Amino acid sequence: MKAEDGGTSVRRSLKSSPDVVVDAILSGIRSGRLVPGQRLVEADLTHSLSISRGPVREALKRLAAEGIVTLSQNRGAYVRSLSRKDVSDLLKVVEVVTALVSRLAAERIDHGTNRADFIAASDALLPHETLGDSVAFMDRRRDFWDVLIHASDNVELARIMPLMQIHLLRLQFQAHMTPVDRRKQFQEYRAMIAAILDGNGRRAERLTRIHIRRTRLSISRLPSEAFTGGSDRNRP
Repeated sequence: MKAEDGGTSVRRSLKSSPDVVVDAILSGIRSGRLVPGQRLVEADLTHSLSISRGPVREALKRLAAEGIVTLSQNRGAYVRSLSRKDVSDLLKVVEVVTALVSRLAAERIDHGTNRADFIAASDALLPHETLGDSVAFMDRRRDFWDVLIHASDNVELARIMPLMQIHLLRLQFQAHMTPVDRRKQFQEYRAMIAAILDGNGRRAERLTRIHIRRTRLSISRLPSEAFTGGSDRNRP
């Protein structure tokens, strides 16, 4: 794995060694090179990043604390794969947080450049209804929520929004999305966008809750094979 810090070696030198490892793993997940359930071999990371094992282990512990990596005595480290309960727990939190983000963003849509930024993010997201799942779609969806979080003007929401865990969820279950699921998903996006642009915070909040609840229900109906290790239990 190569570090994808996006900068020069000078910029990389400003980061601590564990930060470099964290950035490389997160970049691999965002690009789809690393997927839920994939092992993270310490020796491979130390070789590809030219970093000793100590910082690699510290980085893996940090990512485990954030729910992105799972550490196991038997299997080592691997990108977190979600069980049925993991998904339910995560989406219950996501429902509350994203609904609040939508409401606050709607109430502040005409502050500064919020409206123009949100229209641009929405216009970039919606064409992916017909393009299917891809890294580009997940990037545009992350941009969509980043704009809403910025518009909400709430630093705590920016801190607690579990965007990386949502990304893992999408990677794990995207193959199970049907054309009907996709149509509903984008119908919900359009309704949410309209409510936010209207400045209707209560409606934006309600529609966002509906969107996340439908996602949770759709995933809950998947067979056990879609979840961690082909069962509803966490891996040992």
